[in-house]
Amino acid sequence: MAKETRAGQPVLAEQTQRPPSWEVVTDILRKRIALGGFEPGSRMPTERDLATALGVGRNTVRQAVRQLAEEGLVVTTHGRSGGTRVRPASSSAAVQERAAVAADFRATIRDYMEYRQAIEPAAASFAALRGSTADRRALVRMLDEEVADLGAYHRVDSRFHLAIAAAGGNEVLCEAVERARTEMFVRANSLWLDSDWSVVYRSGQDLAQVFRDEHRAIALAILAGDAEAAEARMREHLADSRDQFLALLTHYEEGDG
Repeated sequence: MAKETRAGQPVLAEQTQRPPSWEVVTDILRKRIALGGFEPGSRMPTERDLATALGVGRNTVRQAVRQLAEEGLVVTTHGRSGGTRVRPASSSAAVQERAAVAADFRATIRDYMEYRQAIEPAAASFAALRGSTADRRALVRMLDEEVADLGAYHRVDSRFHLAIAAAGGNEVLCEAVERARTEMFVRANSLWLDSDWSVVYRSGQDLAQVFRDEHRAIALAILAGDAEAAEARMREHLADSRDQFLALLTHYEEGDG
């Protein structure tokens, strides 16, 4: 249903404004605390680390942490031994909240991965069919990128997937891929913060090798111009990614965070 503004221009009544980024980050960190991902009394990651992992600005993180402090979830002290630490919560309330938060995370991951499954295999197919030789070769070169930590992995992973969408030459699809990745990973990447990667990967596994292993088949199919294989390999990759996030979430649900 439409309604009129003062200028007489119709707008959709269902249109809602997106919350500011600091509120999104506050909600993400609040849920991560509820999951036990940050142990009571433990020091939170630094502003810089949080900003890098979540793909937001440090001021956004600062506002989010300030809100968490006002809610009594964290306490920040200054000085050489200062920092932001998680306050203990009552055990009964924590258990109930953990279950609710885990269910919410599962629904979020499911929704975004279903959306990505709907659009990214098509993007890979178009990249194989329409991508220039230079664009397709650039995807293969990305497999040799250095990946030192979660933040670096997130950056190169995003560049790879967005480069595939761009190579396909469909601007609308490219925007959809970018939005889906941005909105999903600012939420889902909070699961990886200060986590034990061995829950998903072999202990001590090189993240650069992880990136190559997960993306090589897609890049080579696109380079070969094999649209059918590129679509299939992307679909398999997204299914594996979904399973990784859910495995890490189960790790927290069982109280092993």
